[in-house]
Amino acid sequence: MKAVIAGGSGFVGQHLAAELVKHGYEVVLLSRSIGEKSKYREVKWDGRTLGDWVQEIEGCDLVFNLSGAPIDKKWTPEYKKVLIDSRVDSSRVIGEAIRSVKAKPRAWVNSSAVGFYGDRSDDILGESARQGDNFLTEVCVEWERAALEPDIADVRQVCVRTGIALGREGGIFPVMSKLAKMGLGGAAGSGKQWLPVIHVDDLARLYFWAADHANEGAVNGCGPKPVTNADFMKALREAYARPFSPPVPKFALQLGSGLMGKEGDLILMSQRAVPTLALANGFEFKYPSLDAILDDLTTS
Repeated sequence: MKAVIAGGSGFVGQHLAAELVKHGYEVVLLSRSIGEKSKYREVKWDGRTLGDWVQEIEGCDLVFNLSGAPIDKKWTPEYKKVLIDSRVDSSRVIGEAIRSVKAKPRAWVNSSAVGFYGDRSDDILGESARQGDNFLTEVCVEWERAALEPDIADVRQVCVRTGIALGREGGIFPVMSKLAKMGLGGAAGSGKQWLPVIHVDDLARLYFWAADHANEGAVNGCGPKPVTNADFMKALREAYARPFSPPVPKFALQLGSGLMGKEGDLILMSQRAVPTLALANGFEFKYPSLDAILDDLTTS
């Protein structure tokens, strides 16, 4: 069995590759630059055009696309275009590649994000919830259209709307852990915004599960128990036995993020997303709550 992962050299991609190997798959990564120390065979592609890499799609069992420029950089007009193009172009060309081969994969699982729902306060967001109305919504709508509109016969097409993946090696967890350990683990702004957290191992398992068990279309890739930012930071401080830390005002967050070239609005957005379809279709979370996630990640 063989699986091809575009964007597989990233944080989530590496966990997905390891999950596939556990189930007996040969893993091939499509990468813009070939690393010398990769555990897996890498094939070069540019994420925009067909090339020799299409040979890897011929006869493979599963295709995953996790490609996309980092979302946490400052959203200048120029970078907004990069964010959209990097996701839409890679999804479009993978669809072209799958249509072009004779022996097609049984499933194509493409990334999306809970940003589809926009900034939604306390609304509970299952997959049937309406789309939002901000820039992240625009990104996700275009992204999912590129992955789902080319209806390819006999190929299951799924978009995983990923939440906030927590793991030691990447994402927000190492940064937040460092702040908490330094006694700077206060809530961001009001702290009332909801975070759709998921252990990165559960997210990798959900991507693999979606290839054979999810309905075609979009499925939320987040844990069953979203938490507020204030509760998240409180739990993190308690895990490291750190005292109370005052919240960081909104203006200070945005100023500091801007000085570091980051997008400050990201941490202030609220998305109370829940994995309605995954739970209804039998997916079981290994780390179903924030306590379970932190028990694993904060234990050396």
